[in-house]
Amino acid sequence: MEWYNRFYPKEKWVKKSAEIEGKLYDRLKEIADKELDASVNKIIDACVDDFKMEAKIVIYKKDKNEINVARSIIIRESTYKKLEEMREKYGISISKLINIAVRVGIEKYDKSKVTIVK
Repeated sequence: MEWYNRFYPKEKWVKKSAEIEGKLYDRLKEIADKELDASVNKIIDACVDDFKMEAKIVIYKKDKNEINVARSIIIRESTYKKLEEMREKYGISISKLINIAVRVGIEKYDKSKVTIVK
C-alpha cells in the first residue's frame, strides 16, 4: 500500500450529537488510547464509512444496566450524509445506526486480532 492511500481526501467535518452505548464507547476509547493511532471520532467515522446495510440487519438487545450517553461526535460530512440516507431508507435513528455500525466495526476489528492457536 502506498503511503498516500492511508488517508482520506480533505473534506468538511461536522459536529453532531449521538447516543452511544457505554460499553461500545469504552471499547472505542480503549482502541484509540492503546491500540490504534486514531481518535474515537475517527474510529466512529471509519466504522460508519465501512458499514453496509444488508437485507438482514441485527438490532442488538441492550443490556438492562447499559446506559446510552449523548456524546458530541465529529464525523466527515459524507459519512453523515450516508447516515441520513440510511435513516430515511430504513427508518432507523442515526444514533441507532451509529451504534450498529460501531458494534459491527469493533467485532470485525476484534476478530482480526484473534490468533488461532493449534
